[in-house]
Amino acid sequence: MSARRLAIFAVAFTVLAAVAYSLYWFHGAGQARNHVQSWADARRAQGWKVQWQDLEVSGFPLRLTITVTQPELTTPSGLSWHTGQIRVWSNPLWPDSAHLSTQGRQDIRWRDRDLTVEVEALTATMAPGTMDAHVHTLRHASGFEAADLALSTAALPPRPTATGHPASWRFALSSRDIALPGPELQGFAPHVALAEISGRVMGDVPEAPPMAAIAGWSKQGGVLELDHLAVDWPPLGLEGDGTAALDPHGQPLVALSTRIHGFDAAMDQLASNGLVEPATGRTLKTILGLMSKPDHRGRPAIPAPLSIQDGQLYLGPARLAPVPAIPWADFAAP
Repeated sequence: MSARRLAIFAVAFTVLAAVAYSLYWFHGAGQARNHVQSWADARRAQGWKVQWQDLEVSGFPLRLTITVTQPELTTPSGLSWHTGQIRVWSNPLWPDSAHLSTQGRQDIRWRDRDLTVEVEALTATMAPGTMDAHVHTLRHASGFEAADLALSTAALPPRPTATGHPASWRFALSSRDIALPGPELQGFAPHVALAEISGRVMGDVPEAPPMAAIAGWSKQGGVLELDHLAVDWPPLGLEGDGTAALDPHGQPLVALSTRIHGFDAAMDQLASNGLVEPATGRTLKTILGLMSKPDHRGRPAIPAPLSIQDGQLYLGPARLAPVPAIPWADFAAP
């Protein structure tokens, strides 16, 4: 075959491939638009309010991007969310995973209660059975601010266990550099450096609306296995693990094995701020030191078994404070 014929063949093949890919992309764009509309229609049939100002499909040729302007969702129970714009995109050749992004003002309304937050960026990646979401800098007018929030979930394959309640999901939630509203607590840093929790959902979660799914999961003996939880609010820190479930009345039933470290520095801070007498601070440091044991990093740590039962928070056998009940009735559809 001559060079001229080879060149003609290459050009023809390239043109055909480009035309075929273009047809494939535009077919995918139409399918994407139809999928969004079908999803919205299905939610409306369930009593949701779903609306937007404009829906645009773009990104040719490397991306398939859906841009929704002024989206608003309201669940049958009255929980609503609205923002200025949201984008969802995927690679046309690998459509199983999707990426979501939004930013700016997020308006959340729960019946007669309004919550408005600002986010510099919210991104999420979703694939079959998994989700990873990240929020960069979340602010609220009350003064609450979190520099970094991350959430990941993953479905787990069924594996029989001795209890008969295999793990169905894995989850992890973390936040860094958290500024709390209100006046600073003397002796503590102005920001909570870290708060994180991770674990597994034990037991099957029924395919149902959220409240019905939670109720069904709990009635079947569902439990949260909390593999790790930590709060670092200098000078104090807390680490531990435990379990959480719902009692027959749908209220939290929690048992945690935690360890508190940094009490030496905390006593020094309290004494330097005049909140305790120096002599009292030294005495407390000695007593707490006798109670402590080295943690996995070799730091002196005080065992602190925490539990929630019958609407009360306990430290060991000592009752510390009441715990507000979960208002399940408020989540029901009106």
